[in-house]
Amino acid sequence: MEQDQNPEFQQSWSKDSERVVSLFKAIHKVYRDQIYKKSRQYGFTGPQIGLIMGLHKNPFSTLNELSECLGLSKSTVSGIVDRLVCQGVVIREIPESNRRIVRLSLSPEWQKNNAINELMNKYIYDTLKNASEEEMEKIISGLEILYSLISKGES
Repeated sequence: MEQDQNPEFQQSWSKDSERVVSLFKAIHKVYRDQIYKKSRQYGFTGPQIGLIMGLHKNPFSTLNELSECLGLSKSTVSGIVDRLVCQGVVIREIPESNRRIVRLSLSPEWQKNNAINELMNKYIYDTLKNASEEEMEKIISGLEILYSLISKGES
């Protein structure tokens, strides 16, 4: 009997994959919550930080793209963008090639003077600084394997 058709194999696969997804979500939630908590010290709300992080990862996004990425309505994202534009964090650009769309990005001045990247990296550094060399190797190896498996599914 092939492993794929073996009920015991399918059951353990299901439990293992559910555990991976559950751990991944839990880690992401703790990380995001900590970043949001720290970012409030800089005067930003959680959704504003989400938008800033989204633009950091995907500069020159449209309002629609950010809305999908954040899981928020276009009107909500538009309001967040308006506030961040007024604060000098986000800039709107209309490309010459398509005057009907507006691309959003983080302003160069704000990027130069912000602490968000440092904050994100410092949180991970502080979290992992007490890990042993063996633990770090296991973490990195596991994440590399997970990335490899997930990225194979994209092609």
